[in-house]
Amino acid sequence: MVVRAARQSLLPFIKSLMSKGSIMSRLIVITGGSRGIGFGIATCFARLGERIAILDVDPLAAAAAAEKLQAAGAGPSIGLACDVVDRAQVAAAIAILDRDHGGIDVLINNAGICPFIDIMDLEPRVWQRTMDVNMTGAFHCTQLAAAGMIKRGRGGRMLFVTSLAENVTGPMQVDYGASKAGLRMTMVGFATALGKHGITCNAIAPGMILTDMTAHHWTLPGPAAEIKARVPVGRIGTPEDIGHAAVFLASTGAAYVNGITIRVDGGHQAVCV
Repeated sequence: MVVRAARQSLLPFIKSLMSKGSIMSRLIVITGGSRGIGFGIATCFARLGERIAILDVDPLAAAAAAEKLQAAGAGPSIGLACDVVDRAQVAAAIAILDRDHGGIDVLINNAGICPFIDIMDLEPRVWQRTMDVNMTGAFHCTQLAAAGMIKRGRGGRMLFVTSLAENVTGPMQVDYGASKAGLRMTMVGFATALGKHGITCNAIAPGMILTDMTAHHWTLPGPAAEIKARVPVGRIGTPEDIGHAAVFLASTGAAYVNGITIRVDGGHQAVCV
């Protein structure tokens, strides 16, 4: 009930942004958006009537996600096959969006992996794959999308989904933490380069989030109790919690917010540092 009330309290603010034309009619592109946090972000934009493009390595999942988003209220949406590690695939996807959909207005770099292997057992190829997907893929997407935004001259928004692991990590997440810390600085660098074009760059660092991939663990009695003990707000986060932050950062209300990371973690890291 508390979560529902909080969401309802955001509606007047969101509607005021919509009435000013700050969000409506823009094309929102989300990498790795067919499930989990990416789909939760997409759902929040769909409820505002946005047009959404899902870029995913699984073309069937991307197409299915686009259909679900339209059913949830999104404008004409599309799912495209795209491996962000492959620059040629990224360029091809962006070319389609530029040619047929008016170009990207908001890019959300969400695609990522976490092998969860102890650093002393981690093979170099796995390390490199984590860097390629989590950081270099976002570089490809942002650089190529920014070129179109600059040419069109109407500004834009670049969002990067990082993690609390950009600041704290452990032996099972050294590659993941390093990639997310690098992603944060990639975001900061682009913020310094693109601000003059009216393009802002910001990051969202999720805390513990309940998704289809983590539900089997966090819904068990022990882990559920751990959440209540470790997170000040007393619950695990949802993908839509991340989506609400993304909606704000993509709005004109965030036009002077640039180069920062918003932690969406229920206060978890506040008690860990």
